[in-house]
Amino acid sequence: CNIKIAMGAFDITRPFVAIGAVGLAQRALDEATKYANERKTFGVPIFEHQAVAFILADMAIGVEAARLLTHRAAWEGDQGRRNTYYASIAKAFASDVANKNATDAVQIFGGAGFNSEYPVEKLMRDAKIFQIYEGTSQIQRIVISRIISDMMKAKA
Repeated sequence: CNIKIAMGAFDITRPFVAIGAVGLAQRALDEATKYANERKTFGVPIFEHQAVAFILADMAIGVEAARLLTHRAAWEGDQGRRNTYYASIAKAFASDVANKNATDAVQIFGGAGFNSEYPVEKLMRDAKIFQIYEGTSQIQRIVISRIISDMMKAKA
C-alpha cells in the first residue's frame, strides 16, 4: 500500500533531518562558547560565570546525546533492520535540542542575540523547521508511543 511505502521512506530520511538538527545545535554551541569567551563582565569572560558555563555544558550534553541517537538510527538502517523507533526518537530529540540550543545561544548573547550581525539570531529562526518537517515532533511522539505499546503487547 502507498502509505506504507511513504512511511518507510521516513525511516530513511528522518536520520538525515536529525543530523541536520545536530549540526545546527553544534553551531549554536560553538557560537555561544566563542562569544562567552570574548564577552567580559566584571573583568572576566562570561564563560567563567557558573550560570553561563552550566548553560553551555547543557548545550554540549544535548548535542552529544542527539548525535548518538542519530547514529543509532542510521546504524539500525544500515543493518537492514526497521529503524522507525530510533529514527523518530532521533528526529524528535535532535529537533528539540536544536531549538533549545539556539534559544540558549541567544540568551548567552543577551541583547546582541537579536542583532542580525550575529549568527545566533538566524540559527534560532532556522531551528524551528526541524520540529515541523518530515513529521512534527508531536507526530514523532505518536509513532514512538505506538511502538512502545506494541513492544509491551508483544512481551505479554
